[in-house]
Formats: sequence, C-alpha cells, structure tokens
Amino acid sequence: METEFAWASPEKDFQAGTLVRFVYGPPRYKGEARDHRCPGGDLLGKHGVVISGPFPDSHQWGGVFHVHFQGVTVSHWGDFMEPACVD
Repeated sequence: METEFAWASPEKDFQAGTLVRFVYGPPRYKGEARDHRCPGGDLLGKHGVVISGPFPDSHQWGGVFHVHFQGVTVSHWGDFMEPACVD
C-alpha cells in the first residue's frame, strides 16, 4: 500500500499552561477515514490544559502530554490536540 502520509508525526510543541482542544488526528495514509483518528468520543471538541510533555510515545503520534481535563489529569497524544482559540 502506498502511503501519502507518514505514520509518525513530529512532537507537538505545547507548553505547560496551553489551553488545547481535542480534535481528530491527521490521516496516516491515503483514504484513512477521519473518524478512525478520533481522540475518544467523550473528548472530541472539549478543552483541557497541558500540564507537562511532550514525552516520547511508541506510536509517534505527536508525543504524549499530561492534560488536565474535567477535574482529572489524563495522558493523551499530541496528534489529537490543537491550541484552543479563546474569544
């Protein structure tokens, strides 16, 4: 199968304190459905605050970050987050 996208993503550059929004991750290969890269049904579109990271991850999906979300700290991949715009 010919790939259009790299399986590995460079680590994102979120600093501690960055407000992020959970989003669909980029496709890893041509034709990969967008919903195959969902951050998790309860996370999509929600916001969190980066506590620390990035840490290396075996999937190479943008690094692992610790994110404070709804009163708990979770570990999540950078591919599934983007800086949140605050109006």
